[in-house]
Amino acid sequence: MNRFKSYGDTRLKQLIRRADAGQPDSARRALDVLRVGLWFEELRAQSGCETAYGLGRLLQPQTYKEGFHHNNLWAKYAGGLHLPGAETVRACAEKLPGSDEPLMSPAWCALDISKAPKGNGDTLLRALGPGIQTAVFDARELAKGRYVLRKALGTSLRSLEGQAGLQSLAATVLLLQDAYVNGDRSRAFTIGRSLHRTLLMAAVASPLKFISVELFEFFIRYIFPMAAGEEFEMDLDRNMLQSQSEWLRRTALNLHMRGRPGFSLVGNTRQLRRLLQLDFGFDLLYGLGPRLRTLMPSDAVRPRLSAFVAENNARCDWGASVLASGQCVRLPPDHIR
Repeated sequence: MNRFKSYGDTRLKQLIRRADAGQPDSARRALDVLRVGLWFEELRAQSGCETAYGLGRLLQPQTYKEGFHHNNLWAKYAGGLHLPGAETVRACAEKLPGSDEPLMSPAWCALDISKAPKGNGDTLLRALGPGIQTAVFDARELAKGRYVLRKALGTSLRSLEGQAGLQSLAATVLLLQDAYVNGDRSRAFTIGRSLHRTLLMAAVASPLKFISVELFEFFIRYIFPMAAGEEFEMDLDRNMLQSQSEWLRRTALNLHMRGRPGFSLVGNTRQLRRLLQLDFGFDLLYGLGPRLRTLMPSDAVRPRLSAFVAENNARCDWGASVLASGQCVRLPPDHIR
């Protein structure tokens, strides 16, 4: 039984409230919920504290002395209602070194889609870690101190999938936003499919697992709409994404227990991404993939497109039913094939 109090529902409601407000800075305000939520949950994981109250007493005991009105700020941090001040962040980092990184990561700037890159996308990418830069920039040019994006998009996306986490998500979003701003819908959809895989892996193999449901909601609302193709888009639901992440986690842990290297959900995700390819069966390939929907009225949809979407969704539904039942059916039945 999980003894840790859950604050995810409070953060989710707060994120939705800020998003639904429809303000120009709603994306940034929603991101603040994710930022402080990740910061709080990582502090809690490092300290072993079960509640916001316990964490506050551990890290800022002076504010809990008799007669001191602490205003229950730690409960507000836990629920994503309030960002901590610099003094609080610094005090926590002194007791738990490195704990300020989730809050201060440059990845949050890259994820703030309310501010179009307008030429500074490369600048944001340069602020990310060396592994991310190697993934997106040409290696030979990078060795010369020049930042030139790789021409092979697939190579960049595979590398980013292999290091799924906050920074790789941010880098993929920057690539997606660039394609979207330039009107390249085909490229945007390709990046979006890769982003779907990276998001699922990050939700099980990085600290983002602590805020996975809120993260899914943010990406569905703000990020994936940029990945729509000319005639169809991904049909995503946060509950399904949560189920898919659980199926992915369960499969990886089973492989790890059977002695398969690279599936411990710690470190890089190069092996983990194979579960979202064809390497381990059609049930995983289809069950962990996104459903699709057309972008036009049904009477205006070309028969070939309608068939393509219907076939994709039938495969996804079959794969999901297999994974939900806990079975392993690597080859689909004839009517699915």
